[in-house]
Amino acid sequence: MELKFSNNLDSAKRLDEIMNSYSGRDCGSIMADERSLVVMLTLLEHGKIVVTEHTYPYDRDIQSNSGMMDLYAELARETRWRRFGHTEIERIRLNALRQMRQEGRPSYDEEFICYRQGRICVHCGNIRLPELLLYLACHEQAERFVLFTYPYWTEDQTAKYYRFDLSETAITGAGIYRESVWNQTLKASEASGIVFPTLPHLEDDPPIS
Repeated sequence: MELKFSNNLDSAKRLDEIMNSYSGRDCGSIMADERSLVVMLTLLEHGKIVVTEHTYPYDRDIQSNSGMMDLYAELARETRWRRFGHTEIERIRLNALRQMRQEGRPSYDEEFICYRQGRICVHCGNIRLPELLLYLACHEQAERFVLFTYPYWTEDQTAKYYRFDLSETAITGAGIYRESVWNQTLKASEASGIVFPTLPHLEDDPPIS
């Protein structure tokens, strides 16, 4: 199922549902940062990011799978994960690792599980748009982002994940957002007298079309 977005409030609400699936979240709304929301919705509107929705069989007993637990333990050494906590997020990560196993051996970078030298990045649970955009701005090789959400229980015990296919313009848009954050930081520093180092010069970003 491919999701269609328009640059309006309904689209923002749908995106919020996708990226913040845990109902007990405190302040996870994507609407908290208007700039990141505008960048993402614009990229979606112009087809520079294409989102597809997928269902998969969710194994609630996956922690009894010794092979998957061995892979999880190996990857967890690189992470800040709480190992063997037997929480829902652990089950989501294990199910994600099983769904992504055809992509090869995973690695870990910041808060993302990575495949194919960083061309595919995976996140489990909730994620804020600024976090995602700033990560993509620093990882130009990224071609796909996959989000495994908290499952809403269904009769057939399926869960959902969302695949974001990224164009070069999507990475450019993430860079534009990063520059806006940096420029705002510089302006805020003027009043305080703090001097920040300058970022390396970036060529003018092409317009989103």
